[in-house]
Amino acid sequence: MLESFKGSAPKTVVFNDNASVHVHMNVPYGVKGWFEGQYRVLFSMWETDVLPEDFRRWLPQYDQVLVPCQHNLELFSEFHNNVSYCPLGVDNKFWKPLGGVHEGPYRFHGGGSLWKRKGLDILVRAFNALGLPDAELHIKAAPHARDTPSTGLGRNIFLNREWMTPIEQREWFNQADCFVAVSRGEGFGLMPLQAIASGIPTIISDSTGQAQFTDLAFGVVPCGKSKAETTGQWDEPDQKVLEELMVEAYENRDAAKTKAKQGVVGSKAFSWDSSARRFVGLIPTGTLLSDPKHVPPNISVEIHTVRKVNAYIGNATYVLEPDKTYVVPENVYKVLSDSGAIR
Repeated sequence: MLESFKGSAPKTVVFNDNASVHVHMNVPYGVKGWFEGQYRVLFSMWETDVLPEDFRRWLPQYDQVLVPCQHNLELFSEFHNNVSYCPLGVDNKFWKPLGGVHEGPYRFHGGGSLWKRKGLDILVRAFNALGLPDAELHIKAAPHARDTPSTGLGRNIFLNREWMTPIEQREWFNQADCFVAVSRGEGFGLMPLQAIASGIPTIISDSTGQAQFTDLAFGVVPCGKSKAETTGQWDEPDQKVLEELMVEAYENRDAAKTKAKQGVVGSKAFSWDSSARRFVGLIPTGTLLSDPKHVPPNISVEIHTVRKVNAYIGNATYVLEPDKTYVVPENVYKVLSDSGAIR
């Protein structure tokens, strides 16, 4: 993501550690600090309807927050007064139809680094329920993903857990007759957008980040709500509708390809060049700091003790009485929370 933004930024943009505008692209608490006087910009995202507590604690450290979808704009705006929408992008010069005729069984593709959040369990159940003749399901999963099942997926389901180069990924995408992305939650949803840009009929869930480009998809799966594995709720795609759309793509291949061609054209509105220009236009123009001084983050947390505490944490001694309220640094909060001394 960072390299795509940097590679597409206008040539007038200079990247320098001493710049007066600091951009952190990650979770908000992943930053190590800033230089004194820097304008602090956070680019981040979240996939459920409740922002985690550590996100909320760290947001005030930033002057501005950028997020890649409308769902995140509304979510982050509850805790920060300067949040703007800036979508991610797709490289249409790379992600494009490769041409050629695909032979053999009809191939449904899906993928992602997290099995449950990406809705791959729903995709597997739908494929198995349909029992389509002469059809296969191919899933690209990250080697490090711990929640990916290794066996028991069913007949004609193939799991690829090897790292792929960008060229290999593009070739794998273009082997698909239909790409399915029924995610329960996305900050944006790059894989389905790459499939759409490649001219592949794509079925997506109307979920969080993917809602930004539902008009480009072959089919859209509506969602209810279910309890997320992290915080709050995420979207629960309707398996029955997914099955109907998969059958439609399978039985009406020419019509699906015709609609997919329209998606290729529409995906160009999400180019990295466009995203980078929007990003640069949203943040202030910077200069170079002449004498930068490093400033570490300063996060304080209000706590309420449930018992007496006498501890040495982070080169400081803390003597806290039970049933009292205190404000402590975040590292102290984490230690006391793990010990059960606070609520």
